Amino acid sequence: MENMRKIIHVDMDAFFAQVEQRDNPKYKNKPLIVGGPLNRGVISSASYEARKYGLHAGMPLTRAKRLCTVGIFVPVDMEKYLEESRKIREIFFQFTPLVEFVGCDEGFLDVTGCEKLFGNAIDIAKRIKGKIYERTNLTSSAGIAPNKFLAKLASSIGKPNGLTVLEGGKEVIEKIKLLPVSYLWGVGRVTGESLKSMGVKTIGDVAGIPVEILKAKFGEIGEVIQNMANGVDDREVIPCHEPKSIGREITYKRDTNDLEILKSTLLFLSQKISINLNSKKYKGRVVTLKVRFSDFKTITKRKTLKNHTSGILNIYKPSLLLLDGLDLVRKKIRLLGISVSSLKPNFILDNLLFKEKKKEENLTKAIGKISDKFGDNKLTIAGLVEKDKTKFF
Repeated sequence: MENMRKIIHVDMDAFFAQVEQRDNPKYKNKPLIVGGPLNRGVISSASYEARKYGLHAGMPLTRAKRLCTVGIFVPVDMEKYLEESRKIREIFFQFTPLVEFVGCDEGFLDVTGCEKLFGNAIDIAKRIKGKIYERTNLTSSAGIAPNKFLAKLASSIGKPNGLTVLEGGKEVIEKIKLLPVSYLWGVGRVTGESLKSMGVKTIGDVAGIPVEILKAKFGEIGEVIQNMANGVDDREVIPCHEPKSIGREITYKRDTNDLEILKSTLLFLSQKISINLNSKKYKGRVVTLKVRFSDFKTITKRKTLKNHTSGILNIYKPSLLLLDGLDLVRKKIRLLGISVSSLKPNFILDNLLFKEKKKEENLTKAIGKISDKFGDNKLTIAGLVEKDKTKFF
């Protein structure tokens, strides 16, 4: 491993569920399921106690309730989880600038050449895990390997609260080939079913298939998964991906075409997105409305704005125009969402544009500061309280 890269993959253990168990002692060591709404949504995170019943992320909550009748079901509190994610990310950067985030609960760190500063990769992984626990009282699992695939596999093998090293030697690769094909990065449910129809069950089965056959069946991903099956992964850790979009969505407890409820939802989502944009110091120019109807048909509509913005009302007004074009007489809405894309960092826009103060963005900053000091939902726009917000979460 001396002449190889040192990659660490850190993954929080049942992140959302663990945060809830930390904050609510009555949930400790109990089968806890985070998701919602209960009769319509899917699992976002399940505690390890709940996983013993066969529960996993993405499972419909109605099925989870049947499988785990003693389960405790709580709604998603994304703001709380993102705050913990921010703390964890700050810890990563204390050891290397080469950090690639995957979602809000895991990341890759390339620590090659950091030995003189922080010790070897094992020492660094131990320190990262320790700092995460010290700051958040949450456990994490870490994997160390010469490439990203093996590092992620190592962290998965060691869960929960583990630290596993896979050096990538011939003996290690032969053991990996005994694992189910689902451990391969990029093999989801659809690809997994296709491989199963070919008689492929293990990573070793994939490794033995000629790459031409896999490419013909799956395209370029076929070559990728075959390389991984043989322990080969040349992808670099790419630091600090610029976000492509920032969005939020809500699934209603009951389908609705009540225009006042829909307007209130759009204003609520616009406020959340606006605060998020400001905290990340970005502005966007394309507003996209996402609508899922009662029959599960999903559509998106978008509008390009004249200027980049992070203002609440600058997001709300175009989303409202997009909503006005929908047929709500014969259809009810199950899910409503907004996203803002075509993002640019504030510092670039500040150098390109006149520094004109916009009252909408000042409003956002004011709400954001109050939220930071007193917590979310302490201040909101008047329109948001006109309707009962308990209709969604």
